[in-house]
Amino acid sequence: MKYSFIIIGLFTLSISCKKTEEKKTESLKEEIGITEEKYLIGTYTDLLSQGINLISFFPDSQELKLNQVIDSLQNPSFVIVNKEKTIVVAVGEIQGERGGLLTSFWYTKENNTFQKISTVNTLGNDPCTLAFSPNENAILVGNYSGGNLSVFPINEKGVIENMPQLIQYEGNSITKERQEKSHVHCIAFHPKDSMVFVTDLGRDTIEIIPYTEENDLFKLLSDNTTSVRVPDGSGPRHIVFSANGDKAYTVFELTNEVGVFDYKDNSLVLKEVLALTKTKAKLGSAAELKLSEDNAFLYVSVRGEDNQLVVFKLNNETAIEKIQTIETGLKPRNFILSNKEDFLLVANQESNSILVFARDKNTGLLTQTSIEISINKPVYFCNF
Repeated sequence: MKYSFIIIGLFTLSISCKKTEEKKTESLKEEIGITEEKYLIGTYTDLLSQGINLISFFPDSQELKLNQVIDSLQNPSFVIVNKEKTIVVAVGEIQGERGGLLTSFWYTKENNTFQKISTVNTLGNDPCTLAFSPNENAILVGNYSGGNLSVFPINEKGVIENMPQLIQYEGNSITKERQEKSHVHCIAFHPKDSMVFVTDLGRDTIEIIPYTEENDLFKLLSDNTTSVRVPDGSGPRHIVFSANGDKAYTVFELTNEVGVFDYKDNSLVLKEVLALTKTKAKLGSAAELKLSEDNAFLYVSVRGEDNQLVVFKLNNETAIEKIQTIETGLKPRNFILSNKEDFLLVANQESNSILVFARDKNTGLLTQTSIEISINKPVYFCNF
């Protein structure tokens, strides 16, 4: 018994020393000005040991480091975090009788732990996109194969309440292989107006839904939805807005194009279509798009046979100009600009890797670096 107390004492001392060392390391980083950026990486999983990856990127030393894995999750492909970085929510992109999964975690910074709080079914198969409502009292879930949008209340402790608002979409479009039914793919909030935008790859539509937050409760006003039709067979995948909200850019997955829209009076008007590849595709693979903070450059990833990033210069007075096409790893999905936007990190699903590109903030051009880290089937970045 005496020896047990000694062992327990030594174990407790070991943990205490480890925490002390971690605090010293963090203090030292701050003291000497080491910049560290953290990202949660959503992935597809093959083993129980895989899941959401927490990585660090050090822009000054140009290093990537894997910190930990939140494991035993099924295909946590899309992950988001609240403003305080205390609540993490991830999809389980699977199929079941009651759809996929939605799981929340409580993050404690002091000891760097993630505690699972709640899990609910999404009422639609293959959930692939998430968004916190502006007041962070609700989680919006887009279910790709389910063809619907579900909205779950979530409290300040991260508990998801299983009382969802559900909007089901019906219909199809002209490409039988991919557009046989509704496929919700992206949820985005307008930067100024109380509007939610939902891209439906299967129906070639962008749904504009007003919402209210009366009494601090989030509710979609689905009866007042405006449905904007995009070119047949284009397959709208993701949408982003300019900082002032008067422009929207939508990647058309099936035709490998980007649609440029004017936003006015709660509607979208297509003004221009930009080609991403040399030939127009019928079953394309365009994936993600991001705007630089100054709204001067647009970045788009393309998978399939192309495996590339395409860069556009967004001139105010002249036509939008394609200025670069640069190779990535295999099947580039989501990507993210670093905090100072001098680097761009790309998740390559089939290469099982994250690659880093240096970015010239004046020209917008990218240069591949040797910085790389191996992650199993990475598909999404969340700034943490």
